Amino acid sequence: MIGVAKKAAELVMKAKNSLSEKEREEYLKAVRSLGPMIIRNGLAGSLLFAKKKEWPEELVNHLDELIELQTGKKGILKKVENGSIFDEDYLWIQIAALESVRWLKRYSEIILGGEET
Repeated sequence: MIGVAKKAAELVMKAKNSLSEKEREEYLKAVRSLGPMIIRNGLAGSLLFAKKKEWPEELVNHLDELIELQTGKKGILKKVENGSIFDEDYLWIQIAALESVRWLKRYSEIILGGEET
């Protein structure tokens, strides 16, 4: 878990340095919504929604990196899009996604700032 936390902090710091102010706000808003969305709709539904609504690509990439760190599975969005995610350990991947979102949200609120709305 320490590895996930450390990697999440690195990814959010990278986002802070590479995104515009507006993009950072969008990232923060999306990461705050993603955890509850995964709980309500599942990982697959949440990722498809994020893609359709054009959420920050960085967030999906960061989530993918953190899931890979925990499970060894990579390219989660592509697997969701083609339906092959269900051939794998979907629940394990979903739990890893929730853990990843928890750390991304925590560090986003610290590093990117902003008030909870």
